[in-house]
Amino acid sequence: MFGDAFMFLWDHILPIVIVLGVLIFVHELGHFLAAKLFGVRVERFSLGFPPRLFGVKIGETDYCVSAIPLGGYVKLSGMIDESLDSKTLTGAPHEFMSKPLYQKVIIISAGVIMNFVLAVGILGYMFWSEGEPVTPTTTIGYVEEGSIADSLGLQKFDRVVEINGVPLHTWQEVTQAFLNNLGQETTIIVERNGQRSTLRLSWDRMSMQDLERLGVAPLYEARVGDVLPDSPAHRAGLQRGDKIIAINDSAITDWMAMTRVVYAHPEKPLKFTVLRGADTLQMVIAPRSVQTRDAEGKAITIGQIGITRYTEYRQLSLFPAMVRGFQEAVLFGELNIRGFARMITGHESVRETLAGPVAIAQMAGEAAQQGWSRLMKFIAYLSVVLAIVNILPIPALDGGHLLIILIEGVRRKPISVRAKLIVQQIGMVFLLMLIFFVIFNDIARLSN
Repeated sequence: MFGDAFMFLWDHILPIVIVLGVLIFVHELGHFLAAKLFGVRVERFSLGFPPRLFGVKIGETDYCVSAIPLGGYVKLSGMIDESLDSKTLTGAPHEFMSKPLYQKVIIISAGVIMNFVLAVGILGYMFWSEGEPVTPTTTIGYVEEGSIADSLGLQKFDRVVEINGVPLHTWQEVTQAFLNNLGQETTIIVERNGQRSTLRLSWDRMSMQDLERLGVAPLYEARVGDVLPDSPAHRAGLQRGDKIIAINDSAITDWMAMTRVVYAHPEKPLKFTVLRGADTLQMVIAPRSVQTRDAEGKAITIGQIGITRYTEYRQLSLFPAMVRGFQEAVLFGELNIRGFARMITGHESVRETLAGPVAIAQMAGEAAQQGWSRLMKFIAYLSVVLAIVNILPIPALDGGHLLIILIEGVRRKPISVRAKLIVQQIGMVFLLMLIFFVIFNDIARLSN
């Protein structure tokens, strides 16, 4: 019993404590450093929301841990914030409200900027240390039914030769070519059974959504990447680099064909024919049962053997790696902003899309179990999400503070202290209600 409890804490609670601790610390450090830069007195640096639990005072700043571990704040002298303290408004030069508009904007925005910088730094480092994933093929392995690619007549095993006159050699080049030509007519030359044909695509508008709706993926060979410890594949002796060429004596042409067979046979032994170097091996693997949901949200049981797809990497020097880290962070931010917009407009279910602390803890635990690299990437992507959420114009968030500051700048006079307190109280109540909702939603989703 105690062993199970310890393993749960180790696998799920400890990773999320580390992840949130890093993200909150970096975010609040941004506010802290910007405030110090412009001579604003920092009265409190808190991990968590009030009430205060414990801490230490060094100089003029109280460094502490507070009771609600779902955020944090920096208490600036002369500012109405999450602490709901209005007793320090004296108009002194070291107070936040005494500073010029541009300095206040920088101080409020610094947390979001630091979260984005952290994401770029982590992703850039991962590109530098691991390299950039490369898919050395332009052959199509999947066409989504009803997608733009399907309407164009693209088929599995078609090879994309060039786009708008540019020859293509990797799938990354295919994706980049589509990105470069968003919003304009695109000429695509494909090769099918040795014959070349020309297709023309007219985009509805210049939007990343068009690229999402394209509905096409490359042909990945069924080559093994990582083998998870104590998985069916690991116990059977499958190794990194092995190529699966047949299952139950039926030829396997690509990764998706292999996964479809495995998914359809939970707990049923399958005979795998594997190519390892020049040797052909055979092994029997029974996929374990995994509960998941299909595209319509229905609970289903699938088989998994515990392997990831093999990925080739191209080494990058430091500066190009940081550029790729920046591009990756921006792209992930765009995807999240678009997803949030779809929730607001009712095109996506809030219940299905929003993830709260319980779901994040589960994802952090899974990322930690998959290794240091996956956990670092999880921190980077979550840092981008935290930056986006914090800049929303909601009272008690950075975006809410920023909106008030900009309103005061336009009005050329401050909003009353009483009004700010009311706004902050409303914001805190809203955030607490949202937190309770997403926690309940997480538990309900996991229980199903």
